[in-house]
Amino acid sequence: MTRGLPRTLQRAAAREAGLPPSKSGLSAVTTGSGGSYKTVFTLKAMPITVTDALAYASQKLFDFAAGKVRMKGGTASLAFAVTSARAGTINDNAAMDWSLGSAAASNVTLATTMVDFIAKQDKTLDGAVDAYTTAQAADFAAAATFDGTSTPVDLYLNVSFPTGTDIDADGTLAVNGTITLLYELWGDNA
Repeated sequence: MTRGLPRTLQRAAAREAGLPPSKSGLSAVTTGSGGSYKTVFTLKAMPITVTDALAYASQKLFDFAAGKVRMKGGTASLAFAVTSARAGTINDNAAMDWSLGSAAASNVTLATTMVDFIAKQDKTLDGAVDAYTTAQAADFAAAATFDGTSTPVDLYLNVSFPTGTDIDADGTLAVNGTITLLYELWGDNA
């Protein structure tokens, strides 16, 4: 009976590669061994709270194992919905940006380490009421090596509303979709 073996290998890969934080609406499956891994994230109504004062927010998706991480590629396909009252929080047809980065968003201009996994994507929140927008696909920015020898590398989903008039009060987004990352772990050479 082979039913237990794939599950055991999957758990071993997850322990070697890293782990997602426990978060509502987020699951991750890691496969691979010997330093080469694939992690598929599934987001199902994962909430992101955006404050009016900042107009940007982040959700941590993954903690890579300590050491150098060589990103080989990846894709994302994400759809967003506003789950707070549209009229008083995040407006209809709001212009939003999203990205995947090794650092959490720190301003409305997503740049540098906030976009080093998947570059900034422009999105219009065209879903009516709490309906999801059309999914938007994006590819990994470029193959790159991240030095997680002193501090392990993290993965964040970042969102921002660069036009201040698109958000009138604190609001909540929900995210559906998948993110697939292909990478190698080169270990902690420290």
